[in-house]
Amino acid sequence: MNRRFATFLDMSLWISALMALVYHVRFLMFVDYDAAQARSLIDQIFYFLTGLGHESFAVFFVINGIFVGLFLRHMPAAQGDRALLVRWWRSHLALVPLLALGGLLDLGGVHFLNGSGLYSDFPAFSTVTLRWTTFFGNLLMLQPALVPTFGSNGMLYLYAYLWWSCCLLVLLRRAWRSRTAWRMAAGAALLLGLALWMPPTFWPWLAIWLLGVAVGLRGPWPRPLLHPLAAWALLAAAIVFSRLAGARTDLLPAPWGELLMLWKYVIVGVGFAAVASVLYRSPMCAAAAPRAAPSSFFGRLNRHLADSASVAFLFHFPLMMLLTAIGADLFGHRLMQQPGPLCYALVGAIVVLCYAASHALVRCVGTRAGGLRPLV
Repeated sequence: MNRRFATFLDMSLWISALMALVYHVRFLMFVDYDAAQARSLIDQIFYFLTGLGHESFAVFFVINGIFVGLFLRHMPAAQGDRALLVRWWRSHLALVPLLALGGLLDLGGVHFLNGSGLYSDFPAFSTVTLRWTTFFGNLLMLQPALVPTFGSNGMLYLYAYLWWSCCLLVLLRRAWRSRTAWRMAAGAALLLGLALWMPPTFWPWLAIWLLGVAVGLRGPWPRPLLHPLAAWALLAAAIVFSRLAGARTDLLPAPWGELLMLWKYVIVGVGFAAVASVLYRSPMCAAAAPRAAPSSFFGRLNRHLADSASVAFLFHFPLMMLLTAIGADLFGHRLMQQPGPLCYALVGAIVVLCYAASHALVRCVGTRAGGLRPLV
C-alpha cells in the first residue's frame, strides 16, 4: 500500500496502545488532577495527554477496522468473509496463553503482593475475578454481557466488542449478497439478538469500528473527501472536545447528556477516519499489497512497535498491576501520589517494561498483533 499511509497506520497503532497504557498507569501512580496541589505546566500537559485513554481506544478501533476493510478488499467476495473469520479465529488462539499468563500474574499479586490493597481495595482500578467460569467465558467472548472480564484485565471487554463486530459484519454481508429470505432473516435475527444481549456501550464502539472498515473497504479516493487541513482540524477539535467534556452529563438536558457521553468517542473516530481517508489516496494493486520491509532504522522500529501494539493493548493491565504492587509492597512506594520526578520515572519504567513484555509475547506466541490486527 501507499508507504505514507502504511507508516501512518503503524505509528497511530502503537501510539494509541501506548496512550492507553500510560492512561492506566497514571491512575495508579498519580492522584486525580483535582487533588494535585502544585500543578506545573509539565503536570498540566501530562494530565491532559494521559487523560486521552478512551480517545486512544477509538483510534485503535478505527485502525483495526481499516485493516479488516483492506483484508476484505483484497479477497474475492465469496471467500473474503470466511477467510476473515478463519484469520480471526487462528489469532484468537493467542488469547489462551495471554489469559493464562495474566491470571497467573494476578494470582501472584493477590496472594503475595497485596499489602497496599491494590487487588482488593480499589475496584475503581480493576475488579479481580479469577474463576474458571470467567476464564472460559472470556475465551468464548461472553464478556461483559454474561461474565466479567477475567482477572484484573478490564480491557478484555473491548476485545469482545471487536470479535462480535467482526461476526456481525460478516453475517450481514453474506445475508445481503445472498438476497434470500432466510439469510436476510438470519441476519436480522442476529442484529436483534445482539441488540438485546450487548450492553449499550457496545454500539458506539461498533460504529467507530465500522468507520475504519468503510475507509479500508471503499478507499482509496482519487481526491480527498476533505481538505487535509480540515481533516486534521476536525480530529484535533474532536479530541479537545472529548477531553474537556470529560464525564459531564450536564452539558445537555437529560437524557441527551448521557447519550452524548456514551457516543462522544464516535466523534473522535470520525475525525481519525477523516484523516486516514485523506492519506489513503494511492491506488492499491495485488502486487503492492504486502508491504515491503522498511529499510531505515526508524521505519523498522515503527513496524516493530506496531506489531506489538495489540498485545500491549490487550495484556498490559495484569503486568501493570503486578509491577505497581511490587513497588508498593517491596519498595514502599504508595499508590496515587502527588506529581514528582520519582513518579514520572516510575511511570516511564512501567510503560517500557509492559511494552517490552508485549513485544516478547508476540515473538513467543508466534501470532503477530495477538488477534487484533487481522491484516499484517
